[in-house]
Formats: sequence, C-alpha cells, structure tokens
Amino acid sequence: MAHIAVIGAGLSGMGAARRLVRADHTVTVFEKSRGVGGRMASRRVGDTVIDHGLPALWLDGGALSERVRSLPSQALVEISLPVGGRGEGVTCDSGAPPVAYRPGLTTLAKMILSDAGISPVLSARIAIMRPASGGIELGDEQGNGRGVFDAVVVSAPAPQAAELLATHPDGQAAATLLGDVSYAPALVVALGVDLPARPPWFGVRGGPDDALSWVGVETAKGREAVDGIVPVVAHLSPRISRDLYDVSEDTVLEVALPEIEEIIGESAREPEWVQVKRWRFARPEGTRDFAALNPPGSRLMVCGDATTADGAEAVYASGIAAANGLLAAFAGS
Repeated sequence: MAHIAVIGAGLSGMGAARRLVRADHTVTVFEKSRGVGGRMASRRVGDTVIDHGLPALWLDGGALSERVRSLPSQALVEISLPVGGRGEGVTCDSGAPPVAYRPGLTTLAKMILSDAGISPVLSARIAIMRPASGGIELGDEQGNGRGVFDAVVVSAPAPQAAELLATHPDGQAAATLLGDVSYAPALVVALGVDLPARPPWFGVRGGPDDALSWVGVETAKGREAVDGIVPVVAHLSPRISRDLYDVSEDTVLEVALPEIEEIIGESAREPEWVQVKRWRFARPEGTRDFAALNPPGSRLMVCGDATTADGAEAVYASGIAAANGLLAAFAGS
C-alpha cells in the first residue's frame, strides 16, 4: 500500500483521490484554500447561498455523473428552468438538465471526499518537491516539511503546477510543457435584488462580443429569496475581466451593473447587497496532451483543466486517469 499526496481539492484532485483510495492506497489531499471544490465554489451571504464559480454542473453520463447519482441526493436539484442566449430568447439546452445543490456546489466536493474517507489538509500551499529516500518530500511555502510520499498527483492550475513541478527533477519536463499555458481571468459580480417578477430562465449566456458571459438567478436552485431579495450572479466576459481585473471594486461595478440591468431590469441599479469575486485562473487558453505530461511509469502525475477543454466531466476524468497511471506504475515496479 502506497502513501500518495494529491495537490489540490478541485474536481480533478477529487477524482484522483477517490480512485486511489478505492485501490486501497493511503491518500493525503493538500488544498491551498480554506475550502474544497476549486471553482465549484459557494459562499454564504447573510441568510442565502451563492455559487460564485461554476454556475451549475452540466453532466453527460461520465464518472462525475455516476458520483453525483451515487451520493445522498436530498440537497441535489435538477434545474428545471431553461437557459437562454442573450438576444435569442429562452431556449432549453440539449441533453440532461444542469444540476446544483441547495447548500451550494461545494456540497458535492465535501461529499466526494467524505465518501472516500478523506479529510483534506486545508490552507496548505505546497511549494517544493524534492527527491527523498524512497519517495518525494513535500514542503509548504513557510518552509515546513509536509511528509514523504511514494507518489504525487498535481491538480493545480497550470501556472501554479508548473512552478511546483519545476522544483523536482522528474517534474521539469511537465513544467516546461505547462509553463506557457495562459488562463483567462473571470470577474464575478453577485448581487441581491428585488425582482417583482422572476425571470422565466435559470441563466442567460452572453455572446463573444458581450460584456457579460453569464447571468444566473440562484433561486432556480431550490433556494428561497430572503425577504424578497433574489441573489443574482453575473460573470464578466474574459475580455472585460482581463481589462478590469486589477481595478477597484467600484470601477468593476460601474461597468457591470448597467450590463446586468439590461438583462434583469432596473433593480440592478441599487442592489441590496453586492460582492465582487476575482478568479485569476478561470479558464485555460489552450491545453497540453495528457500522455505527454504523464509518461508511463512516472510517480509524479499531472491532471486538471490544462489537460482538457471539455468541461467538468472531463476534468474529473483526468484525475481518474492520473490515478490509473500511478496504479500502472506501482504494478510495473
């Protein structure tokens, strides 16, 4: 039985960790943030909950779909309202409806880890990997040793993964491949508004030239409005997010609120509350070949969104593929 470290508790890291535990290995998950889920992120605002990363999960019958259906479903919501395209009316997406969780999408991340018996180590930013007798030693950015492991799975966004991989001789080739993968940032504006009439849609997608790429109504996820105030979450487009990423919140709102008003009405002019969330690594602009990053026999595997452009199902599956690569390496040693 091996002791394996997984760096990152997003979708791909959870896929890897669960697969390795089911193969009877010991797994320690390190997460730099205070919570799990990566961009499957939720937060409380007063007495309500908003998803300020992924708006929902669009599943296509893969391994992530299986996990969703196999876990307790009391909080699971199949969103019945359609999704619209701005200027195109309201149309239903093809395929299965998106799903969410009443307490927030982070619920799924917590359940996957709990089901696997994993308690992640939070607020732990792993900064160095070095060869050690019989394994790989990890250290955090404060210089503290975090243990020696038989193998490591790195699931962080490409720039952070490349920086970490470069600290280990066996990771330098992968670090070079990932080094020039850039990410589009995302600015997300969440606001509470008094909507006299609820929209007949869950969300509206923007076009390539729009300032907003998504506007969604959180009450479509089985969450009640609090004192008549409806939470709305809007994602600025990659172009606008890049231009405004480092400016003040007031400047972001000067751009965003008029655009939101065009979609939900004048309630957006004076919201009851408003927050701005900044995602520096929201979406990779290009990917790298999974096999090239993970040669056969390697004890240092890479997974995550830099290996696929096909959405949440594929990101989760990349973690399973990384775990399978390690299992093959153990079997061949």
